Amino acid sequence: MIKLVMSHSKGVISAIIIGVIIAVSSSMILDYIYNEQGPDERIVSSDTADINTSRPQLWSHHKILDVSAEECAITGKKILQTLGFTSITKNDKYVYGNIGSNRAAIKCVSLSDKSFVYTAVAGENVKVVEKLRNKIAWKL
Repeated sequence: MIKLVMSHSKGVISAIIIGVIIAVSSSMILDYIYNEQGPDERIVSSDTADINTSRPQLWSHHKILDVSAEECAITGKKILQTLGFTSITKNDKYVYGNIGSNRAAIKCVSLSDKSFVYTAVAGENVKVVEKLRNKIAWKL
C-alpha cells in the first residue's frame, strides 16, 4: 500500500514538473516567432488598432508513449524531417524546427518506463498551425 502511494506521489510531482516545462516551452516558442514590442501608450481606437495586428496561434498536444524519452525524441526529429521542417535541432530530449513562418517543438520527458510527450506548434495562420499539430500528433 505504501509503495502504491509513493509511486502515485511521484506521478503527481512528475505531472507538475511537466506542466511547468510545457508553460516555459510554449512561451519560448512564441517569443522566438513574435518579437513583442511594448504596447503603445496612446490608444487611437479599437477599430483601427487591430487592422494590421497579427495574433500568434499556438496549438499543442500531449500524450504518454510506451517508449523511452530518448526514442520519443528520435521519433520526433524523424517526424519533423518527414513533414519538411527545416533548421531542426535535437537537444537531448527536446526537438524543434521551422516550416515557413511556423515553429514546432516536441519535448519528451521520462516517466517510469514510458515517456510523456508535449508538442506545440505556433504560427500566424490558425488552419496551418492546427494541421501541422495534428500531423505531428498522429505520427507520434
